[in-house]
Amino acid sequence: MYADIKYLELLKFKGCEDCVECCKKPMAPLVLEDFEKVYNYFPIMIAKLDQLKPVMLLSNDTSCPYLINSRCSVYDKRPPACKIYPYSPWYDSILLDLSCNAVGTEGEKLPLTQEEFKKSAFYEERFENINSKLHKTEKWINRIQKKYYKTYFGIDLFFIEGDDIFSEYAKTSLIHINKYF
Repeated sequence: MYADIKYLELLKFKGCEDCVECCKKPMAPLVLEDFEKVYNYFPIMIAKLDQLKPVMLLSNDTSCPYLINSRCSVYDKRPPACKIYPYSPWYDSILLDLSCNAVGTEGEKLPLTQEEFKKSAFYEERFENINSKLHKTEKWINRIQKKYYKTYFGIDLFFIEGDDIFSEYAKTSLIHINKYF
């Protein structure tokens, strides 16, 4: 469940110590600039959600394949979605995943204003100009060819077929798909 953070002034973040629940999420949304950051570790595909969206596969049946002994083995190279979790940019809003076990009434005050957020550990360049990044990504999705692959966690996934750099990142990323199926 996600909620717009401007309504959540009382929530705090107690930290990720000994928690790996977010590493069990099946996938995370991407914008085009994320492709280069994730293709070396995670498969990039198109998912049919409310509309077609590029996603990276995060977990197999149990958890992220890079989660070893409850620790991220690619922590320094983890994707933007992992760095900013439990936050997620969505057009003019910043969403907070309320299912995150670390979000509650204990711990550090969560950044809620834009100024607080920009100074926080959750901030990532991905939030800058997110509207234009999302629109650019949507335009790209409408141009490329998509080939149905399979249903994963109840969501239809598609291979990306195109001759641009983002399609190449997606095609190259598929060397990791055996970690998920």
